[in-house]
Amino acid sequence: MQKSHQQQVTRLHNSETNGAIPYGSISATNINSLINTKLLEKTIECAIISAYIKNEKPFSLLIVAVAESGKTTVMKQYRNNKGILYITDCTAYGITRDFLPKMVSGEIKTIMIPDLTTPLSKSAKTRATFIAFLNNLIEEGIAKITTYALTWDREVNANIITAVTRESLEDGRHEWAKMGFLSRLIVFSYSYNLATVVKIFNQYAEHGVKINNKKLKLPKKQIDIKLPIEIAEKLHPIAMKIGEQQKLYGFRALINFRVFLKALAYRNKRKTVTMQEFNEFLELSSYLNYDFNPL
Repeated sequence: MQKSHQQQVTRLHNSETNGAIPYGSISATNINSLINTKLLEKTIECAIISAYIKNEKPFSLLIVAVAESGKTTVMKQYRNNKGILYITDCTAYGITRDFLPKMVSGEIKTIMIPDLTTPLSKSAKTRATFIAFLNNLIEEGIAKITTYALTWDREVNANIITAVTRESLEDGRHEWAKMGFLSRLIVFSYSYNLATVVKIFNQYAEHGVKINNKKLKLPKKQIDIKLPIEIAEKLHPIAMKIGEQQKLYGFRALINFRVFLKALAYRNKRKTVTMQEFNEFLELSSYLNYDFNPL
């Protein structure tokens, strides 16, 4: 990784309350909201929050849509929150070398890569090492890499949020699936209907492109959220359906959905998951697949 690697990173390590505002709102200086992205924004916020849920693995998120669907623009809104490592290009070696101590200490909790095809455009060996690194990070909470000279194997509590185009997913899906990568993440796919496309054109004509700066009120330490068994069991058929799409049982999906519900509860300022969070999750579940439903 080049020295300019540091210049590709944006982070802001502010305190829990310094400049923080409620979830789902934006700063007073940013009055133009993106169109029809609230469900995607809620999912990204829950992925960020999930790294703070006690006794749960944070869930990682892969956003998929055709080019020009605003994936990067939506993600950029969150890059200045504490614990976020926003990086446009990276390798397993570079992340381990430059950021592993901050991942181990908990200063970095979420790695946000706006376009996964960039780090995957390298040589086959570098690409395979990177996917293996992400697999270990997501599945076991271990930042692990072995080179000809050194070996790192450190326990961390971190996740990734990234995006690819629909075309890239279809081109690389078979290779990623063989390495078990896709089954480890929650996939959020979406499209725009004609009415939304017209609204976006009109907004761009009037205002151009403006990126909001959304600050989340994140906890200072791990938080304990209760999930009643009667609500947890309602996740079983949804997880099994996702598993069927990947020719799996859906166990990983179930684990991810559990922490998703808890993150929704924290977002709603609750310490116990209720049916409100489950109903919110049901609405979001229309996009947690490869169906590309319109937002």
